[in-house]
Amino acid sequence: MSFASSIPSKPNPILLWSAALLAKLRDKWQTYLVNALIGTPLIAGALIMFLPLVWSVSFSFGQPHEFFKLPPPVIPSAIRLDNYESVFQRVDFARFFLNSVAVTACVTIAQLITCSMAGYAFARLRFPGKRLIFILFLASMMVPQHVTLIPVFIIIRGMGLYNNLGALIVPYATSVFGTFLLKQFFETIPNELEDAAKIDGAGFLQIYRLVMLPLAGPPLATLAILTFNSSWNNFFWPLIFINSAEKMTLPLGMIYLRGQDGVTNTGVLMAAIVLNLIPVLVFFMIFQRKLVEGVTLTGLKGA
Repeated sequence: MSFASSIPSKPNPILLWSAALLAKLRDKWQTYLVNALIGTPLIAGALIMFLPLVWSVSFSFGQPHEFFKLPPPVIPSAIRLDNYESVFQRVDFARFFLNSVAVTACVTIAQLITCSMAGYAFARLRFPGKRLIFILFLASMMVPQHVTLIPVFIIIRGMGLYNNLGALIVPYATSVFGTFLLKQFFETIPNELEDAAKIDGAGFLQIYRLVMLPLAGPPLATLAILTFNSSWNNFFWPLIFINSAEKMTLPLGMIYLRGQDGVTNTGVLMAAIVLNLIPVLVFFMIFQRKLVEGVTLTGLKGA
């Protein structure tokens, strides 16, 4: 065999290009298949959960006779604002709204302050019995709120807060979950930042205010969203502590609206529900990125 015949022939560029194209197509089809297998159930679940909201908005603009059709229409035959006008005519809906805003704002701000300070203390400070206190603190999360209803009622009544918006603020001025959430985040902050602040002469409060809080934006936003949603939709405690219409919040006010005429007007009730949902949706849309980032960061280190 000659030397020239032993030299391999030059690869065909068309074959190389075809092989590369097939490999790219195979990778893309695999990616599309995986995305389809994962995304289809998620999209279906999202649509199932989103459909009641769409129907609520549709019913709030529709006519009363459309509510009894089977299946109910997704889009009303005519857009009407009568139901929204009736909400403000039948009850003092603006008063309910302002009461909810006042209670929710006070509870959210109070929890951001108290939970961040308690989380910083449990994460960074040293004091006797810290671990035992924290364990007991977490154990209180396992106690249902109905168990503490009578003691809390006696305390609130003794403080003179019965039938007062303060009765809806004081029991929720702090949160075990919020403290645990911020403690987990503060433990992920490097000790070198705190040591540098101590070298510059900063005390515990200055470190908390100037070092820790500016870094705790995501978990604070997470706590704010969860607290806002929980306080805004709170129905149980207003039902126990509020007995006058001028002190009612929105969840209790909608029940009051439902019983005004003795007969439920579905369109008016749906309009009230949509008005109740708007602040929660707006608040969530503003801070949704911080919510995901905060939950991710607080899970980087164990307790």
